[in-house]
Amino acid sequence: MVQFRDGLNVVYASVTKNVHDKRSSHSLGKTLLAELIDFMLIKKVGNEFFLKSAKVFKDFVFYLEVQTSPNLFITICRPVSGKISLYTSKQATHILEDSSASPLEKNLGVDTARVKLDNLLSLSVVRSALGSFRKGLRYCIRRQEEFLNIFKAKNVSEKDKDWKPYLSGLLGINPDTVTSKYLTRETIGRLDSVIKELEAIDTPDQTANAIEAEINRTRKALNEMLSSLEKFSFQKIDRKITRELVEEVGAEIAQTNQSLYTIDQRLNDIEDSLASDFDYDIDQVKEIFASVSLHLPDQLIKTYDDLINLNKQMTRGRRQHLENAKEKLITKHIQLSEKRSALNNKQQELSNLLVEKEAFAKYKSLQAKAAKEESRLAVLTERLEKIDSSTELKQRLAASRQEEEVLTKKLLEDARQSKNKCIENVNGIFGELVKETLGIDANFYLTLNKEGNPHFQTGISDSTSVDKGHSFGKVMAACFDVALLTHYSDSQYYRFCYHDGLLESLDDRVKLRLIDSWRTVSSQNDLQLIFTVLDTDVPEDDEGSKIYFRSEEIIRELHDRGREGRLFRIPKF
Repeated sequence: MVQFRDGLNVVYASVTKNVHDKRSSHSLGKTLLAELIDFMLIKKVGNEFFLKSAKVFKDFVFYLEVQTSPNLFITICRPVSGKISLYTSKQATHILEDSSASPLEKNLGVDTARVKLDNLLSLSVVRSALGSFRKGLRYCIRRQEEFLNIFKAKNVSEKDKDWKPYLSGLLGINPDTVTSKYLTRETIGRLDSVIKELEAIDTPDQTANAIEAEINRTRKALNEMLSSLEKFSFQKIDRKITRELVEEVGAEIAQTNQSLYTIDQRLNDIEDSLASDFDYDIDQVKEIFASVSLHLPDQLIKTYDDLINLNKQMTRGRRQHLENAKEKLITKHIQLSEKRSALNNKQQELSNLLVEKEAFAKYKSLQAKAAKEESRLAVLTERLEKIDSSTELKQRLAASRQEEEVLTKKLLEDARQSKNKCIENVNGIFGELVKETLGIDANFYLTLNKEGNPHFQTGISDSTSVDKGHSFGKVMAACFDVALLTHYSDSQYYRFCYHDGLLESLDDRVKLRLIDSWRTVSSQNDLQLIFTVLDTDVPEDDEGSKIYFRSEEIIRELHDRGREGRLFRIPKF
């Protein structure tokens, strides 16, 4: 059993052998205690997690008791291979030895257990920052690799929008403002991308007014042609032959021509794409049309869907897909051309039977011109609709940029320490802790990064007396965690932090100042400050004698002289 206490808590490890074997190091357990605490606070783990991957732990059951108020203790029971249970009691139970502990919830899955524990802990500070108790642990448990970024803490591929609103909330900045800032920036990016994609599909040097004028002219000419076709007389032609020629063969030829025209357009698009190697993400196009709720005419949807289907193939990154599509279209084109040739032959045969060959030739010519104008009218209409869509999207883009400016101004205003007592106080505590330990003046503040999103940054006035490497950043990260604990020591917030290997690579003077500072701040604020230390990292005085910790501060002593010195008191694994 490891019993934590208010004040300084030291996990002390002494190694007598020059061991480089990672298995030996892990079996000792200095670092794994942090993993175990995280596991007991209902971390989701996979089969690669050490408790899962080592068969020796298969039947282990762990307990973690947490005090949330003077009269409420919560015990988390988590078997390595089973469900989670939660117990409550009015006093410390020392791993359920006290019969007053009553089962609150049993056989819980990870997600359900998290919700139940979150409600029991009732960390109002965390909730007001739009976080859960799991998200807040990022500033309570730091493993060796998690000191690299003072503010992000967790060394995972996590997007800024998933943790910066929470940190902002802890520092008195409205987390909703930060979240809205990220969402607005994403909207701007999507709108800008779709506008460029729309304009790249077909970019003739024409304005909307010029295209409308061209549409009106084309529509007028087409109507005149259609009117002439309706009035065309075939009175002297055999009615049976005329009906078959005009209504059947002619209609089929027109349909075939339209299909060939469509294929030609697609082939041209493929050729252009292959030549320019143009690429864009069509899923984003669909997403933005959905998000902006544009009303599109059916013809534009059909034509644009063809382009979307083509560009879907392009976005999959395989040029061979385009070549395959081209080959299929060419095959279809050949088939349709052969069909049109056969229909033309049939039409010619029928026309030879007509008496007025010249009249029919005139009709055929007029019909071809009308079909061409119809196709041109469809292309112009589509082009105009694209311009209109782009115009509306640009208006939305301008509105989003204006909204972003308002959010940015509010964000920077809220982060001003002269107007934000929370960030002022946390910064003051942070500066004092850094001064006490590292002997330098330090602060942190909020600015904007190159994407225009919030960025927390530290500033130091003098770094000549301290190493700027990992050990320097490690101490500052630990000071930031403790500054948060101190600021919220009278509120519903965490009351512990665990720093693995905090003293490693530090100058002995810094180690001594850090230990004294941790003792003072933990005692004054009823905090549990936990860190691990190897015997080789214990600081020495001016005479070269090691200055060991007080006996009550060492909550677990580990060594390599047998299984009793290992965290789990079991053979190496």
